[in-house]
Amino acid sequence: MVTISRIVEKMVKENPSLEIALSKDIISYSKLARYLREEVEKEFGKKVNDAAITVALKRLKERSGHLYERKGEFYALEINTSSNLMELTVGKTNRLPQVMKSIYEFPELEEGCIMHAVHGNNQTTFVFTSRLEKKMKSLLTGEKVISEIPGLAQLSIKFDEKMFQTPGFIVYILKELAWNNIGIVEIVSTYTELIIILKENDLMNAYKIVQGLLF
Repeated sequence: MVTISRIVEKMVKENPSLEIALSKDIISYSKLARYLREEVEKEFGKKVNDAAITVALKRLKERSGHLYERKGEFYALEINTSSNLMELTVGKTNRLPQVMKSIYEFPELEEGCIMHAVHGNNQTTFVFTSRLEKKMKSLLTGEKVISEIPGLAQLSIKFDEKMFQTPGFIVYILKELAWNNIGIVEIVSTYTELIIILKENDLMNAYKIVQGLLF
């Protein structure tokens, strides 16, 4: 059954800035209710008063506010940064095993160059140190290049098993970056490491935000 509460929750969660502002209690419930009313009525199929939306917003704030009030509970062990990266995305290819084997043989990887490969159902994305560009493009000759993004950097956050098992840890970081208008190009994660790929000119600001959140 479609309810006003469910509609309001969906609309707020689709807008990270609204959700964070609500959870931080820095937005007027009545003004936000008036702002959302037209869309809520459209989905609900009938007239809705501001009071009903306000009640839904307050309940949502009570449920989600804890995600932004747990600074003492969330922490990281280490933050590292790397710049001068780029991204190439290609269509799915049956040559992928051969391509990956050739990449692992790059001597530059032993010298500290970065290489991430993210495999989707229909595409594969490579994020790597820019000086590998010529080698990568040569290796991928004949493949369908879908996207090419230069001028990237990465923020690597290392944490322990406790944080891995703590609900909301990664959301806490990503939504705070969104709140500060930092776009995320790619996310790569392992058991106790989160790597955020972003534009190079956002790197220092992102580092300061994450450092303030987790240290």
